[in-house]
Amino acid sequence: MRERKHPKLYWVDPGIVRAARGDYGPVSSEERGSLLEGWVAQTLRSCQGYFDDWDEMFYWAPSEAKGIEVDFLLRGGRKFVAIEVKSGSRIRPEWFTGLEAIRDLKGVGRRIVVYLGLESITTDTGIEVLTLADFLKELESRKLV
Repeated sequence: MRERKHPKLYWVDPGIVRAARGDYGPVSSEERGSLLEGWVAQTLRSCQGYFDDWDEMFYWAPSEAKGIEVDFLLRGGRKFVAIEVKSGSRIRPEWFTGLEAIRDLKGVGRRIVVYLGLESITTDTGIEVLTLADFLKELESRKLV
């Protein structure tokens, strides 16, 4: 499976785009997902710089399949952790598409969905669905990779 060549771009602060547009009001539902994903990206970068627990962070999308992607792929040595970020508060099966597609990629261990719900679970196929709070605890305890 080949990957697409274009990377995702994240601003240093997810709120900069809103401020540049002059949008200082409440966050709309359309913005929620990209703002949360940008915030998680910066949190991962900060943790990487501080703890140095993984070597690289990627965005993964196979070139053959449109609409399939994984927001973050962390590489620590020969091991990978795939992370998908969702702003919903109820688990939805379509969230798992990218994580199922990356399942057989050599070295992929953990597959994680981070969401704004209240309960962390593990699916029948081994995908960990973590609340944002539980995900941050994993980062803090340095157990992610």
